[in-house]
Amino acid sequence: MKKSLLADGALLLITMGWGLNFVVMKNVFSKVTPFMYLAVRFLIAFLILAGIFNNNLCSFSKEELKGGCLAGLFLFLGFATQAVGLLYTTPAKSGFITGSSVVMVPFFAYFLTKKFPGWSQIAGALLAFIGLAVISIEGDFKINRGDVITVFCAVFFAMQIIAIEYYAKKAGSVNLAILETGIVGMLSLIVGALYEPMPAKLDLHSWMAILYASIFCTAGAFVVQNIAQKYTTSTHAAVIMCLESVFAGLFSFIFWHEPITLKSLLGFALILSGVLITELLPSDLSKITSMSG
Repeated sequence: MKKSLLADGALLLITMGWGLNFVVMKNVFSKVTPFMYLAVRFLIAFLILAGIFNNNLCSFSKEELKGGCLAGLFLFLGFATQAVGLLYTTPAKSGFITGSSVVMVPFFAYFLTKKFPGWSQIAGALLAFIGLAVISIEGDFKINRGDVITVFCAVFFAMQIIAIEYYAKKAGSVNLAILETGIVGMLSLIVGALYEPMPAKLDLHSWMAILYASIFCTAGAFVVQNIAQKYTTSTHAAVIMCLESVFAGLFSFIFWHEPITLKSLLGFALILSGVLITELLPSDLSKITSMSG
């Protein structure tokens, strides 16, 4: 019980860090271009993981290379659209829209498994979609382009989750994570070098923001998550990680002074409800039978 509580506490701390990072990214983008930020963040994280798990570097299997490259591509596209979208929307909205990726996973997985996602998954997706509409559509019925871009971020993150789930059965999770972070870093560096101006000398605050994201939110989060999930259930982990969007909204209010309106609270509540329904309720009748038995 003690180990389970410590594991849940560690996951909660990581989730709070992810929520805070939406505000940190929003602030640092006033000084650093999005792709250069991602390049430095993920290349540092790659070096940290490669240093910790250096024995794994010479033992990549064919499946790990395929899975790492595919998941890394989706992860890059997810973070790229999240970063660009954050230029035009608020940290709270970005956090909640990103969190909606959870409800998309069963529907994308259907194309691989041909398995009906379940009525609870459909209900969760519908609630999340309504919530997205509530927070994204302005009074003149115009949609914020940052919100639209961030919806694509949620789609790519959902596809990355599916890719990892598929290849994790055939490959090692550590090697997949090392490859993912390296690929995101390299692709970000290439895109940044081609399309963004060379950044000026970074100040101390920019470096602190990048190192925070690299060490705590990326490399550190991966290590802590893998250790913690040995001592807690996947349901506990999923529900705790759903709080990322809640923390994003809270920290956006505290540090970025984003006003909390009744409209935004309603939208956030609908999205969070959709995510929790997707995570907590069984996806089909067979699971209901097994749980009741």
